[in-house]
Amino acid sequence: MDDPSAIRPAKVSLRVRLALGYAFIFLLALALLEVALYIFLRDALIDEVDKGLRERAMQVERALNIDGNDDISQDRLSSDIFVLSPTASQQLRSPGIQLRVMGLDGDTIVVSSGVAAQFPTDPEAFEQAVAGDSVARTISINGVRVRILYHPLRIDHDVRAITQAGQSLHTTESTLAEMRSLLIVGGVIALASGLIGGWWLTRQSLLPVRRLTETVAGIAATDEFSRRVPEPDVHDEIGQLASTFNDLLDRLELLVDRQRTLVADTSHELRNPLMVLRGNLEMLAMDLPPQDRSEAATESIEEVDRMTRLVQDLLFLADADAEQSIQHQDVELEALVAAIAEDAVLIATRDDGTREVVLEANDPITVRGDRERLRQLIWNLVENAVRYTPAGGTVTIALRRHGPVAELTISDTGIGIPPEHLTHIFERFYRVDTSRSRALGGTGLGLSIVRQIAEAHGGQVRVRSTVGEGSTFTVALPVSQ
Repeated sequence: MDDPSAIRPAKVSLRVRLALGYAFIFLLALALLEVALYIFLRDALIDEVDKGLRERAMQVERALNIDGNDDISQDRLSSDIFVLSPTASQQLRSPGIQLRVMGLDGDTIVVSSGVAAQFPTDPEAFEQAVAGDSVARTISINGVRVRILYHPLRIDHDVRAITQAGQSLHTTESTLAEMRSLLIVGGVIALASGLIGGWWLTRQSLLPVRRLTETVAGIAATDEFSRRVPEPDVHDEIGQLASTFNDLLDRLELLVDRQRTLVADTSHELRNPLMVLRGNLEMLAMDLPPQDRSEAATESIEEVDRMTRLVQDLLFLADADAEQSIQHQDVELEALVAAIAEDAVLIATRDDGTREVVLEANDPITVRGDRERLRQLIWNLVENAVRYTPAGGTVTIALRRHGPVAELTISDTGIGIPPEHLTHIFERFYRVDTSRSRALGGTGLGLSIVRQIAEAHGGQVRVRSTVGEGSTFTVALPVSQ
């Protein structure tokens, strides 16, 4: 079977295509210009011949009218008219002009030479001349092209005969032939110059593109996403392309860094539970007392639950990045807040004491969004506040409407967050106190999920905190109209 690549058309570089395109357009324009120039010159030369023929025919007419004799017989014309010597200027303007005078019936009256006697008669042109018009025709006599003018010969304003004035076009056609040769040679030279110039111009124009391509290829081959494409000083199309590539590289570098961080953090988060599970499984394989076996099993279940929460949170963040996990419907936000406030009372009591949960305000508000995701947002904030509030502290929940905005505020009297950490707490796996966060069972993804859900609903989340006094998280969401 034939190889499909054998019939695949050869690749032609962009530089070659552009150079050939420039050359084709240049050749087309040059050809049109040369054709127009040739036609203009040809018409101008023929017009000069016609002027000379007309002047010669009118000379005969003027001679007859000057002496007042209306005799146009052969003897009259032969003895008095054709012997007239033209002036020097007339000789220069009309060399080699032959004359033939015909009557109105088409018969020849007199000819100036044997050449003139060979002039054929064009019936249509002859009739137009009889009607008073001068008509020029180009004919061939013995292989020589001749220009013939039919001119009415008037005496006292009456057409009495027709004058045929003819001249060979040999000199004119020789001039035109030389002109054609010059145009062809000039066209070949211009075409060669156009090809070379187009090649050079294309090469210079595409040089920045080649450098850009080499840089991007180097980045792709080495994964050095911190490198940038050099931007030219002139912000033209190439500069805009380089700037766009750099913006893309900025975004790509950020995504790669996030991916690396996510993989590293996820591996780190899963390492400890897996180590605990392995240790407990090894213990369960031993002949241990029932109480020790029960403790090992319980701890294993807790670690499995922790890994399950971690995987679920990661899956949600992946779905939220793809904007596929948010459904939109009318949600009564105050009902969610009330239900979560009741559930928070149950987790506010721990071994070290009790925290007070206060629902300070709960305005009736409807928002457009995903009920389960909004519940997750509120619960993550409330659970986080309870987790980091010491015994005897207070967690305050408030839902208020401010015009078109629903504002949910969750405050605590906990340990607070240092200022240098406030700009990072919404990042994935970021913990202010690593050992304390893990001890309390957090995955480091709760606040990232809160921000993701808020932004997916067209809202935002803010935080203010004072170390030793507590923190306040505020979520602003658009109210459903």
